[in-house]
Amino acid sequence: MRILHINLERGWRGGERQALNIMMGLKDLGHANYLLARKNDVFIRHVRDKNFSVKVIKKPFFLSGPYLKKFDVVHAHEVRGLQLATLWRWYHRRPLVYTRSVVFMPSRNPFTVYKYNRVDHLIANSKDSMNMMLKWGVNPSRMSVIYGGIPLETCSDPLKVAALRLRFKGRKVIGCIASLEREKDHLTLIDAVSLINKTRNDLVFLIIGDGSLRSMLEQRTAAMGISNISFEGYQDDPYSYYDVCDVITLTSREESISNAVLDAFLYRVPVVATRAGAIPEIVKDNETGLLVDIGNPYMLADAIMRMLDDDNLSRICCQNAYALLLKEFSVENMAKAYELVYHNVLSHDR
Repeated sequence: MRILHINLERGWRGGERQALNIMMGLKDLGHANYLLARKNDVFIRHVRDKNFSVKVIKKPFFLSGPYLKKFDVVHAHEVRGLQLATLWRWYHRRPLVYTRSVVFMPSRNPFTVYKYNRVDHLIANSKDSMNMMLKWGVNPSRMSVIYGGIPLETCSDPLKVAALRLRFKGRKVIGCIASLEREKDHLTLIDAVSLINKTRNDLVFLIIGDGSLRSMLEQRTAAMGISNISFEGYQDDPYSYYDVCDVITLTSREESISNAVLDAFLYRVPVVATRAGAIPEIVKDNETGLLVDIGNPYMLADAIMRMLDDDNLSRICCQNAYALLLKEFSVENMAKAYELVYHNVLSHDR
């Protein structure tokens, strides 16, 4: 099959990483994959590094519609790509698959309804997302859940790991790898650090990522007199941090299947996360990690301390989490599920 993937996002976040993982998995199954994208230096570099062909388009994206006719399946990975594919559906007449990875309910305006009615098959990347779209009105026969997957080989940089270990020698390291945006709720993490610091002085907290709230979060940390939070900024290679972290935490108010959590599973780092969105589908409380209520710094602080101090709990959670990763969240399994969807929509299109 020749599959065109469309992703017109500006940045490199979980959705873009998953789009590339899907392409990699499908390539291993023998399919040809192409990407249609806007100018996005990091995303395009990652895709081209894996030897995929990329066509870069500019606004108005609508004018690029004729390009879609060259492929067997068109797969949109975000809303702008979906708009382009649906507006030109009359011309390209290719089966259209859409992966929905955002965590909010779509509107009911006429154009949104039109877009979803033109999708042959909608992929929800979590049961939480599927339930949302069922409530919205998508026919269950046109929808399925395919969890995101990650490569099962670690790729940390030994030199970077050694430098980080030297930098944080003698301290326990708690990492939070997430974009600095409202839905990730770093304020609750900062409040939890303030509580923990009343009884511990051997911890360092790493906030890894960037975003629109960085300046505000740094100012809040300074105003509270917290000196053991380090804002590491965006990291093109965040994986080395997993090798030095004793706990990974995620404090989101809204979340789909988190790549940061899956990476923690792979690197066997225990996880403390909120009960937000799809997180409980992968973080099973006291089995693959610890869950806390959204926006509760007291519960978060207690859970982090418990995970740090209970070696048996940490070991069991890491073992269970790694086993779950192998069973349900590999790129190979994800790609096979997408391949089946493509075959189904192609057979219905004939």
